[in-house]
Amino acid sequence: MSISFTLPDTRPYPETPVKNNLLLNASSLAHTSSAAQRKLAAESLQTEIRGMLQQNYYLGFSVAMSMAADSESYRVLLDSLNQVLNAENDDEIQWFAMPLVLVAGCNQAQSMSLTAPVAALNACFENYPHLRALNQASWLPFLVSSTELSDINAGQWFQAKQNLEAAQQFAAGFKPSELSLPSGQSVHVVFALGYGDSKTQAALGQNLLKAGLPLMQLWQEALNTDGVTLFVNPLSPTTPLRALTEGSHMRQRMAMDVFSTNAIRAIRLQSPRVGVAAAAQQGGKLLFSFNATDSAFELAPQVFNWVLSPTDNIAVIQQNFLDLMAECRVEHLYMLKEALPEHADAPTYAQALKADGFNPFFSNGAVCK
Repeated sequence: MSISFTLPDTRPYPETPVKNNLLLNASSLAHTSSAAQRKLAAESLQTEIRGMLQQNYYLGFSVAMSMAADSESYRVLLDSLNQVLNAENDDEIQWFAMPLVLVAGCNQAQSMSLTAPVAALNACFENYPHLRALNQASWLPFLVSSTELSDINAGQWFQAKQNLEAAQQFAAGFKPSELSLPSGQSVHVVFALGYGDSKTQAALGQNLLKAGLPLMQLWQEALNTDGVTLFVNPLSPTTPLRALTEGSHMRQRMAMDVFSTNAIRAIRLQSPRVGVAAAAQQGGKLLFSFNATDSAFELAPQVFNWVLSPTDNIAVIQQNFLDLMAECRVEHLYMLKEALPEHADAPTYAQALKADGFNPFFSNGAVCK
């Protein structure tokens, strides 16, 4: 099931477009269908970004990222930076990361070791030709948190790719850490980080395919901790910037899946019918509110807040949620067409029915795939 309507984008964009070369080229690349114009804009963007990094002066790029007029332009800027941070010749180093999304459950708060099984990892990659280039790379012997990875700026990545000595020096700056797990169920993302020569690029962004299950089992065993129920979802190794984006998105998606299934289970213990309201909220959020369909059976609202990142695609988030509701056999879903005020409470299902919206499963807004 897919729908033509997409929840409103309430991320705060500049009211007046900011005009500088980076943003003009990004907008052209994001919104122009002409292949020639797109090629020219892409080359201009990468040349300007590369020049800024070479001069170690990239304030203009930071301003452009913060003032992008829409998510498409932001993604173009990020993709252009990603391209410049790749190894662009045989002398440069290619950095990469494998995101691991962890669903952990424990009865009391505790810490989990983040040791990386480098030898086992290389042996695993050796079995799969499309990933084999990774077993010639150097992996850090421990995992890196999302906070630590996101704190690395573009200038640091640019310097760390210049040659092997620079890469080794940069890698030596990372220190082992542990992951703090709260009591109950929680979802986290951590990263296996490594670097290799330019040939490593051939293995990046590849679907794990048959390697997915062995890698999952490998990481499950490596991260196994007494007193912790753990599920590990390894994503495809890719460049650090893309790993951060994809890892963050999958962490939120899996957190939403866990929250939704728990909420649905709890409501069904009290009422035979689950009602769900979905709405955008000013300030860059999507709200998914779970309750009983009948006000007589209403419980305390259970609301999942998806805080939109600049790279999030709302249509994708929405479609994943619809697919999950279909899988959970939830038919009573109501989507609001208008965004809620920034500090408004999420409506219950019964309240949502009084607002302008529709059920995507039973309306003209739905189109069967």
